[in-house]
Amino acid sequence: MTENEFSKKDFWRGIKIFLFLSIVSITIILSLTLKKETIHHLKTISPFLLVLPFLSTGLRFFFDIWRLRYIVEAMGEKISWKGAFYFTMGGLAIGAITPMQIGGIPFQIYVCKREGISIPEGSAAIFTRGFLSALILPILIPFIYYYRRYMSIGVMSALIKYLIWFYGITGLFFLLLLTQSPRIQRRFGNKVKGIVLFKEIFTNKFKKRKKSFFKAYLTTFLSLSFYFLTTPFIIKGMGLKTPFFEATIVQIVMTYAMNFMPTPGASGLAEGSAAAIFYPIVKPTSILGVFIVLWRFFNAYLGIIIGVLAISKFISEK
Repeated sequence: MTENEFSKKDFWRGIKIFLFLSIVSITIILSLTLKKETIHHLKTISPFLLVLPFLSTGLRFFFDIWRLRYIVEAMGEKISWKGAFYFTMGGLAIGAITPMQIGGIPFQIYVCKREGISIPEGSAAIFTRGFLSALILPILIPFIYYYRRYMSIGVMSALIKYLIWFYGITGLFFLLLLTQSPRIQRRFGNKVKGIVLFKEIFTNKFKKRKKSFFKAYLTTFLSLSFYFLTTPFIIKGMGLKTPFFEATIVQIVMTYAMNFMPTPGASGLAEGSAAAIFYPIVKPTSILGVFIVLWRFFNAYLGIIIGVLAISKFISEK
């Protein structure tokens, strides 16, 4: 991987597209929701109450960085805190400007390479990271089912069906890769080498370092937990009356759905979907537009800002 693959021109073009789609969608939502009551409600909010979303977002990033370190440790390798920070935050920023969040993968592999981790092992680490996130979902299913009455909202129902199909097909593909990896590797060669190596690492290295692998799973759970808590914390900070667990359920579904939306960083689709989903539960509705702005700031924009700064620092160190 060369420096040309991290073209600043392409990167900033992607950022501009992301910002354009986000600004347009947010402008439309604000124009439809802002009223005189909005200003009155905002005056009653104490900025101190928004400390919780900042705290939960910071802890989400903190544990996300540590889970990568534990994954690499379980593989018998090492990655510095700085390298894990660049990998996590830089990958988050680049992923935000590409459809389906896939743009960050080449950058993350390059970070691993600079840390002395081979490209196949770096690919396996990325695959393991996504695999661990997917493994959290079964734990959440009983919780989601208990609050299933909130799943009947039109957009929410569509997102759940989308997730079921996507994860179902992905799970089937994953099983085929694990059970038919020699045949698939002969057919596709190095294109699936990282995934094939994941099987070897899982059956050999991870078994030898179960403690590190468990730590990776635990930090994945903690990172996602703080991610899921961001929305109810925002609602609490804004003084809204939306039930805590109801907001958490919506955040869980949106978290998994946004990772696979076809626009850069899910921009446009995320704002529109969130407005439709939160409309019945965020009261008063005059504050919905402001809520969506804060929701996207903590769930996306803040990470992208930190990621852009991380990439700039990373490039300057070459």
